[in-house]
Parts: sequence; C-alpha cells; structure tokens
Amino acid sequence: MLRLWQKLSGRIPPQGRWQHMADPYDGDEIVVLDCETSVFDKRKGELLSVAAVRVKGKEIMLSSAIDITVKSDAVTDPNAVRVHYLRREDREQGVAVSEAIEKLLDFIGNRPICGFYIEYDRAILNRYIKRLYNFQLPNKFIEVSEIYVRRKRRLVPELHLDLTFEGLAKDLNVPVIERHSAMGDVISTALMYIKLTEF
Repeated sequence: MLRLWQKLSGRIPPQGRWQHMADPYDGDEIVVLDCETSVFDKRKGELLSVAAVRVKGKEIMLSSAIDITVKSDAVTDPNAVRVHYLRREDREQGVAVSEAIEKLLDFIGNRPICGFYIEYDRAILNRYIKRLYNFQLPNKFIEVSEIYVRRKRRLVPELHLDLTFEGLAKDLNVPVIERHSAMGDVISTALMYIKLTEF
C-alpha cells in the first residue's frame, strides 16, 4: 500500500510510528482542525496554536478535542495579534512545536481532515512535518466552503455567494464561537460541516 501511495503522490510516505496514516480510512469520523499563525503567509507563518476535534455523524466529540498553544517567540504581525490575540506572553506556557505536531499527528491518524480554508492549515502543518519527520500529510482533505458552493450552485447556479467564514455561518445558521481562536473556529466549522452533510 505504501509503495502505491508513494508512486501516486510522488512523495515520501510516512514511516514508523505514523506509517498507518497512508492507509485508506474505513471509519466514520473526520477531524476538523484550525491553526493560528504569526503572520498570514503560509510560507512564513509560524505556528502559534492548533486545535482539532473529531466529528462522527452529527456528534462533535469535544471531550477528546485538543487545543494546543505553541511556545514561540516568533515576531508576530500586529494585524495577526488583533485577530487571534496570541501575544508573546500568552505563549510562554505553551509546548514546543515538535510536541504540538506529535500530539496532532497521533490525534488525526489516517482520518480525513476538514477545515475552512484548509489549504492554509495544510501548508503550515506540512512545513513542520516535513522538517521534523520528512513526510507530508497523506490524508484526504475536505474544504467546507467547497461543499457549500456545490450545494448552493446545484439549486441556483448563478447565485452570488458570500464565502467568508461569517457568511457561511450566517447562511447555515451556525454560531460564530470565539472567532479566530483555534478551538472556536474548529467548533463553528464542525457545525457547518454537519449542517452541509446531514441530508
């Protein structure tokens, strides 16, 4: 299976402890995740916090969710701080980024990964995973806004859509919980996913 994955993706598959991440997933859970970073640039942003929760059917499994602050002295864009409120002093009690990534990989396993603008989170995490373990996330990725667009366009193809986080939340009647905190965004995104896939 690993050889097939490597041939199809052109990338080095996970090895050792995380080898199973390249296996096809046959369960019924997804992982919704969100990252907060020092700057809004997927090539340069340093990871400041990450949260993730498993979703099974209509259930958000909050009791096992993870919400990790990274101990980082990264210079933070003032605009980013105004969004996520993670100042340097707020990060002093965090964990090393290597520990955060390790916990996240164990939590995700080979489940599909879901998010809002998930390509940003994917790029940020892959940068660290490649540096630490020499592989990139092989998981299936699900973009909530793409599901939303497909469902709306099926009904009214020419409909103008507000594809902001707040726009989707309003249209789907989902509460915006602590916007731009990693865990708040994860819960709201999980609720969006459930609303969009419940029929």
